[in-house]
Amino acid sequence: MARAKGSTKLDRFAFNKNLEAAKMMPPLYHTIPGEAFDIKKSEVVKWLLEQPEIMQFVMDRVSSRGETSKLIVYDRGTGKWQGVDYNGD
Repeated sequence: MARAKGSTKLDRFAFNKNLEAAKMMPPLYHTIPGEAFDIKKSEVVKWLLEQPEIMQFVMDRVSSRGETSKLIVYDRGTGKWQGVDYNGD
């Protein structure tokens, strides 16, 4: 699908206001200077995942993609969520 003239990749996410929290991110490293890239050490990822709006966006995406494509499901009996492919290991 072609993008409208003047649109950006970010426009595809404009419908979700929860992502707008990222606009307020201060300057942070994604790769720590002098170190090999490690996603677990990314200041950017840590900051994003601390934002309640981003947390809500992630939860919405993995839990409500339609009955046949959900990634996690809620068990009313236990009150817990789990991955659709989790088998107890």
